[in-house]
Amino acid sequence: MLDRLSSYLDCLQDPENWAVATIVSVRGSSPSPVGTSMAVSADLRIIGSLSGGCVESAVAVSAQDALAAGGVRRESFGPDGTPFGVAGLGVALTCGGEIEVLIQPLATADLGALRALAGQDPRTPATLTRELQDRDGARFTVTEHRAGAPRLILSGVHDFSFHLARLGLQAGWRVELVDLRPAFATNERVPAGATLHLGHPASVITELLDQHLDQDWDQDSWTGICVMTHHPDLDVPVLDTALRWQAQRADDAARCFIGAMGSRSSARRRDAALAELGHSQAARDRVVSPLGLDLGAQTAPETAMSMMAQLIAAKNAPASAAPLTRGSGPINTLRPHSVSLLEEMAV
Repeated sequence: MLDRLSSYLDCLQDPENWAVATIVSVRGSSPSPVGTSMAVSADLRIIGSLSGGCVESAVAVSAQDALAAGGVRRESFGPDGTPFGVAGLGVALTCGGEIEVLIQPLATADLGALRALAGQDPRTPATLTRELQDRDGARFTVTEHRAGAPRLILSGVHDFSFHLARLGLQAGWRVELVDLRPAFATNERVPAGATLHLGHPASVITELLDQHLDQDWDQDSWTGICVMTHHPDLDVPVLDTALRWQAQRADDAARCFIGAMGSRSSARRRDAALAELGHSQAARDRVVSPLGLDLGAQTAPETAMSMMAQLIAAKNAPASAAPLTRGSGPINTLRPHSVSLLEEMAV
């Protein structure tokens, strides 16, 4: 449930009429990872999706049956309607893998715990454990973990950073923008959901990064720091700050990305300035500039898309950012081939 628990606030106020279906086990290829959930009401209102259309209808019917019976159900779906290797005429999971779905009426859940979690920032780390028993009497636990959301810090407020910030927010990231200029650093120029800071970018970002280390935040979360300006007095100090902070996390440098928007001449100017500040060639090579993939972008939204694509690829390294048609094998190589949130318990 953790993937969209904050979307279930209304459901939690009417638990007798809602059930939540969660993917608890996956084998092979699947459209969604374990932990993906979907809420279904007794009158067939649906929040969320499990497979992009393959099994939703069948799960919705099972959820309504579970609501009527008042008990927990476990349903399996596999290729060609064959659930987990057992011949049948069920709904086919067309991606070729197998999934197991837990369907739980909310009336059977720990509503206090769920409401508390639903009230938290969905970008913060969380754990949810449920102890359950299905209609066959089998007892089991389901444990979900939510990592801290990636964080994107943008130095400079303008159209390009606005669109990049909005893409980050849509991806569920924590987005912060910094600018020294009061005329630009206004809430009207920042998408809703992002945090705006007014001040010298290098100083503000230093404070933000120090807070990141001090606060009880997921230390494994990924941070992207991107310079969006073209002014030496602003962008070079930010890059200097970011490189020094990254050096503090030398054992996990891949969790901190540093990028800079601009031309190749701007990139050369910044690199020379960083060399004068004492940064080694190896350190300077970690600055990704110009930022973005070559999409032939012509507008601010398209340029932001090219930058966001590279940020996602960096976060998910060793993703290649190459066209999928050039590869072979599983499309999502980072997702485990077989994984389960479910642990059987002795009766």
